[in-house]
This record gives sequence, structure tokens and C-alpha cells, in this order.
Amino acid sequence: MRMPDNEKKGITVKVDAQLHAQVREYIEAHGMTMSEFVAKALDSELHPSQTRGGVNMANRTLAFQVPEELFDRIKDYLNRHHMTQRQFVLGLIEAELDRDMQQTNEVEQQPENEELNEDEELDEDDEESMNMSM
Repeated sequence: MRMPDNEKKGITVKVDAQLHAQVREYIEAHGMTMSEFVAKALDSELHPSQTRGGVNMANRTLAFQVPEELFDRIKDYLNRHHMTQRQFVLGLIEAELDRDMQQTNEVEQQPENEELNEDEELDEDDEESMNMSM
């Protein structure tokens, strides 16, 4: 039985008070309603893919442990900047990959410049040899 696309149904859940406070803080910081937040979270969980550059990409999971002191510092940073762990880590990864790509491109272009410098040196040496032989 298919429901009309615009029909809305309610979902009632009970969550830990601390989690509820985090959600409230998040939705206020992002100008969302609780309904928008829950709908987005459910959609993300049910359809775990993202669109990037017009291409639909499946998500993969990265999991790692960090020392507790670093974890606390990260949580503090995330709260101050109203970011999720996912946003933070993806931003770091993308920035590093972009930096690496730029550095790789610079290194790949460098040998061309060095070859030109060697040719220029040969031309100068050839000129000096020709002047001496005259």
C-alpha cells in the first residue's frame, strides 16, 4: 500500500537526556526543527549514501581509537564550532588529500623545469666553446 508523498506520520521516541540536550544544541545551531533533524537522521540511516560532485557515492566506515585526552579536546572543539565528528574528520581528510594532490602536481612539474635549466646551461657552455675556438 503506497502512501501519498506529502502525508506525514509521527514517530515518538525516548532518548537519554544528555543525547536530547546535544540534539537540541545541534538543531538550534543549524536553524532546524526537531522534525527536520529526525527526518534527516532517519533518511541518512536508511539510505547511507551521499552525493558528491553529482556522483552518488556509497559511504564506507572508518573507525579508530584516540587517547582520552585527545578525544576530550576534540569534543570541546566540536562543541565550540558546532560541528559533528563526521564533519570534522571529513574536513581534515579532504584538506590533507587536497594538499597532497597539490604537492604531487608541483613535484611532477618540477623535473620539466630542471630539464630546461640543464638545456640552458648547455647552451651557455656551447657559446663559450665556440668563442674560444675562434
